[in-house]
Amino acid sequence: MLLILLTVVVFVGLFSYGDFRDLGGQLSRFPVIYLLAALGLAFANYALRFLRWSYYLHFLKIEVPFVSSVLVFLAGLAMAITPGKAGELIKIYLLRDRIGVPIAESAPVVVMERLTDVIAVVLLALMGLALLPLPVLLVVAVVLGLLAGIVALIATRRGDRIFDLPLIRRWSGSLRTSAEGMRRLAGPRPLVVAVILGLGAWFCEGLALWVVLEGLDAHVSLLRALSIYAAATLVGAVSALPGGLIGTEGSMLAMLQQSGVAKGAATAGTLLVRLVTLWFAVALGMLALFLLNRLRPNANLQQCGTDQAALHAKP
Repeated sequence: MLLILLTVVVFVGLFSYGDFRDLGGQLSRFPVIYLLAALGLAFANYALRFLRWSYYLHFLKIEVPFVSSVLVFLAGLAMAITPGKAGELIKIYLLRDRIGVPIAESAPVVVMERLTDVIAVVLLALMGLALLPLPVLLVVAVVLGLLAGIVALIATRRGDRIFDLPLIRRWSGSLRTSAEGMRRLAGPRPLVVAVILGLGAWFCEGLALWVVLEGLDAHVSLLRALSIYAAATLVGAVSALPGGLIGTEGSMLAMLQQSGVAKGAATAGTLLVRLVTLWFAVALGMLALFLLNRLRPNANLQQCGTDQAALHAKP
């Protein structure tokens, strides 16, 4: 209900702010070729993130059939509308239910996906450091500090003491397994590979914003478009609202206008890029969930799950 309300507020707010008639004209004149290019760039983002997902699974020796891996990954995109994309944890339950992968084994993959996404987005935002307004710079600085603390905590065993607390001692075995998996994925090589793939993925979506603005005849430098998209994404994540709604749109609109983009073009650009990135992802995710529900685990999947369980049962 909150998501529907926020979505309505965002769309009504954008149309009202940009003047309904002017915004309608901007959208009706928008070239289809630019829309297709932006959608292609958004899809490239998902492809690169899927490569990272597959790399992580392979690194932790988690075997998942290719089609099932693709569908589980895409299903997570349906949860892009949750605060900080935390709903993508649905993937660990899908892996357990469809393949038989223990949650403690797959959880580090999803957690490190989110962490390396944030690292990549922060790095992109820092590319245009001098172009960002002070409030946004403060958000980037806070996120950067939190990232440093989280990576340091994961890379060491200092955080393991929490597993001995009485309230969570019963789950200490699974939690330690997950912590060890995260430490492996936070090692220098996998961390660098994941961040590079993340940089490529989020560069594609920042490029999609630039393409949309070009289609609206609103010309800004690629560097500025990348930093605006990354910074707006961080603001939306920090807001902790579903899908970063309101925070992302508001900050993107403000930074575009600060960069000299006319109000109508800035509003249309914000609306289009959010449709192309956020809502396109949600649509793909819902389709993947539908297909997963239609596909029943076959003998091969069940055997894969059995082999996986046997692998983790070995001393």
